[in-house]
Amino acid sequence: MDVRAIEEAVITFYRSGNQQQQGETHQWLQQIQESPQAWSFCWDLMQLNKPSEVQFFGAITLHSKLTKHWAEIPKEAHVEFKQKLLESIVLFGNGPKIVLSQLCISLSVFIVHMLEHQTVIEDVTNMFLNDQLGNLSKNTQLEILMSVLEGIPDEADSVHTQIPRSLVREQLNKKAAFATGTVVTYLSEKLNGTRIDESETTVLINATKSLTTWLKYGNVRLDDCESMVQVLLKLIHYCYWKEPKEDGCMSQDDSDLAEAAVKVLVKIVTSQTSNGNKFSTTVVRYMKLFLDVLNPILDAEWKENNENENLAFIIYTLFLSTLECYTSVICAGILSENEDLTKMYTNTVDLLIKCTNKPGTYPVDESCSTLAMEFWYMLQDEVFSMPNDDRKAKCWEAIKPVYAHIVRVLIRKSQLPNEKTLHRWNSDDLESFRCYRQDIGDTLLSCHDVLNDLMLDILSEALDESIMYLNYDPQNVDNWPLLEATVHAYCSIAQKIEYAEYPQVVKLLKVLNEIPYEKYSDKLLGMALETAGAFSDWISDNPKYLPPAIELLVKGLTSSQASQATLGLKDLTSECQKEMAPYALPLLDACRAALSSGRLKNAEMIRLMYTVGNIMSVISYENIIHYLDLMVSPCFEELQMNVQNQDKSEAARGRVILRLEMVSKLFSSLNTRKPSEKDGDLPGPAQNIQHPMVASQVQPILLILEKTMPLLKNICSLWLHEESVVETLCKALQQALTNLMEDIKPLLNDICCLILLVFGNKCAPSAVEMAGNCILIFYHDLECRENMKQLFNAILEYNFGQMQQYDEQQKLSDVSDLIETFFSFNTRITKKMPVCYDAVQADCSRLIDYAMKSMMLPETGPIKKSVQFLSVFIKESRNHPLMMNSVVGQAENILRTTFLCLGGYTPRAHVDVFADILLSLNCKYPSDFPRWIRILEKPNFPTFFVSPADKELFVKKVLKEKVNRRLVQEHVRKFAAMCRNAVEWDIDFRAS
Repeated sequence: MDVRAIEEAVITFYRSGNQQQQGETHQWLQQIQESPQAWSFCWDLMQLNKPSEVQFFGAITLHSKLTKHWAEIPKEAHVEFKQKLLESIVLFGNGPKIVLSQLCISLSVFIVHMLEHQTVIEDVTNMFLNDQLGNLSKNTQLEILMSVLEGIPDEADSVHTQIPRSLVREQLNKKAAFATGTVVTYLSEKLNGTRIDESETTVLINATKSLTTWLKYGNVRLDDCESMVQVLLKLIHYCYWKEPKEDGCMSQDDSDLAEAAVKVLVKIVTSQTSNGNKFSTTVVRYMKLFLDVLNPILDAEWKENNENENLAFIIYTLFLSTLECYTSVICAGILSENEDLTKMYTNTVDLLIKCTNKPGTYPVDESCSTLAMEFWYMLQDEVFSMPNDDRKAKCWEAIKPVYAHIVRVLIRKSQLPNEKTLHRWNSDDLESFRCYRQDIGDTLLSCHDVLNDLMLDILSEALDESIMYLNYDPQNVDNWPLLEATVHAYCSIAQKIEYAEYPQVVKLLKVLNEIPYEKYSDKLLGMALETAGAFSDWISDNPKYLPPAIELLVKGLTSSQASQATLGLKDLTSECQKEMAPYALPLLDACRAALSSGRLKNAEMIRLMYTVGNIMSVISYENIIHYLDLMVSPCFEELQMNVQNQDKSEAARGRVILRLEMVSKLFSSLNTRKPSEKDGDLPGPAQNIQHPMVASQVQPILLILEKTMPLLKNICSLWLHEESVVETLCKALQQALTNLMEDIKPLLNDICCLILLVFGNKCAPSAVEMAGNCILIFYHDLECRENMKQLFNAILEYNFGQMQQYDEQQKLSDVSDLIETFFSFNTRITKKMPVCYDAVQADCSRLIDYAMKSMMLPETGPIKKSVQFLSVFIKESRNHPLMMNSVVGQAENILRTTFLCLGGYTPRAHVDVFADILLSLNCKYPSDFPRWIRILEKPNFPTFFVSPADKELFVKKVLKEKVNRRLVQEHVRKFAAMCRNAVEWDIDFRAS
């Protein structure tokens, strides 16, 4: 192969600006890397007189060949190859670094291949330690050695070797003590010397990193690592304290070395987590060492804008990793009689309080405070999990002051930036802080579990302090964040506050109504509105505080925080609906003014209509009619105008969807006869409570529909080919149907006609759901049964036609959404009204046939819905001859398809669902199922990876289980993995 051509291609690839040319060149270079000739030309490319790009390509080619094609080197050539590789390392020992790095990795790969030689790692190590590569400096040889040692465990995971992988791991486990011991000895010698030269820092970094790679197998016992821990702590101490830092900032090399050492400590403490109790004494000893050496560093770095934030971050991570792995060991010091253990626990908690309370604002001034959040959950859980005795009670009292302090810290840390400091924040910072505030809210909930009512006392004190701070300088418009953060803390725990008339909550609501929001940032008002909504449940138990909440939320409707106001009103009117009647009419007037103001966004208008429906449900019938005319008529007037103008522009589409969504929200909440129980599957007529009007009066939603049904039909016709409009219209009618139930009967024919109109164009999921609800509610009504049968038959025929059309084109995946909707519909009918199939003499065999085809599609939805349908259909079929005949006739095909799916048609993540089909057949057809499942005896079916013995054992296990779904799922997962020749289980299926 022409080496010159390769060199030119490499130069072209790295230096050409033509992307197409680079792509073609890259493909050609990859091909020649795979060729046997690559073993020869890679050495030719690695000559000192070649360009660095060419040298690098030669080095990565050598690494690629060693990794993938080791078998091409004759065994008798191994020694010669090793010598040639070492000569190349010597050649490039002084650079370029990228070439030397690749050669070091190649030597690591070579060692992995040679692990069958018991002393290969020792031999190579001694060669470098004893300065046997005379042309290189001692320091360079050590740097190379550490890079090689670091690479061995990493390369062992990816190399293609003739040695069994288990043997490779076994050999590495045996050599871990030697490798880590070599590195620790080297580090110790350097630290015990007079001074470490700056040129040696890179060697120290490589050496430290190599410890992490050797520890990843977890074979080094925790109690055997003490000398390593002490050396690493000494290394960190040296890097941080070795000389005064004028600006407080460590050099980059010192920082990298210290961070690498801390990462090794993290690896040590996390590698033996399953043996926490076994090494409890060792863990305590290590934690004391960590505290003695690292706590002073954290104290020095406990300041804003410190230059060594990354080091502080990873040191805190070490402490938290240790606590996470050995929580019970450390927390045993809460009430321990051992003074040292108690002191260690106290010092650890103090350290993590300081972590949470890191000076500055996250994330612009500091990055550590978010880390300790997890610890406050762990500490609480540790106490929670204790037996209910005096010891637990004492622990509870012992940790309460800690959590009380943390609450105060979290309030301070959750302050938003004000207008003066906002310029320092970018969009990523703001998003990080939003997530941080969410974490703070969750942590405050955890604190409430510890503090209970004391939490409200702490928040009340914080509220007083924040108001005092606000009033200290009334002219300062930027001092609102502390008050906003305090209100946020109240909001975070609102879900925990129930029943009692807590004076702290009463004071909060009073304060929220007295704040002059116009003076401050609108974010303060937004949080106040969110909090008023969050306390809706408490207000429902204490309704006399409803007026101030309503007053505040109504004020918010005319502000820039209208979104929070509409959310709060939605919660308040839902939780306090019965108590809302005395305040309903003024609130409706406020909602009407907001809707007509033109200030609200679409989502806010839609949400506010839900509130309107809730309020209307508790006022007199006459007032309902009056406000419907005022507030709902404009929606339909605009829709009528659209139909008259035949306007199908993009702007018109948006307005039509908005108005239909507003109507839909009203339909979902306006109900003057609330169902005593709502069932998502709508099995039949609901039992209604007649409140506050008598049964003879027409439901307001029905009144609206009676007047507007012709308009809705016209909208459907006008926008029939616009899926988004049709879907929104169907959802609105679906909401009306769900709310009215059997009361919608006078309009049932109109709704059915509209559904069929939609089906004439496209199968809309909401139309199918609505059709299913109609059938489930009205099939037993003799007056409606014939229409329901026609509707059911129309849905079947439409979907059969669509699936046949796409099936013939082998494009069933193109209608996966239709398939998913169709089989979801049939599952509901099969569960609740299977008599429908007999009534219309449905072609159940065809239905099963399409379900089997849907099972074999790549899309998740059709797989799950068709399998769910088949399992339910099989269960119900025993009571219906038509269904039973179809199942019996198709049973073997169902099983054949099921096994093909397990064999490879279905993604492995979804094979669990097929257990339901096996269970249904085994449970409902116990005498036939053993005969049907014998199709599995067919040779090489479903794949040639699974043996007859494996299949026999699988059948035996499945036949044994008729109700245990979890166990059958486990059998199915293992069988599917075996069919695909995939390793998925620690316990082999054959032995299970």
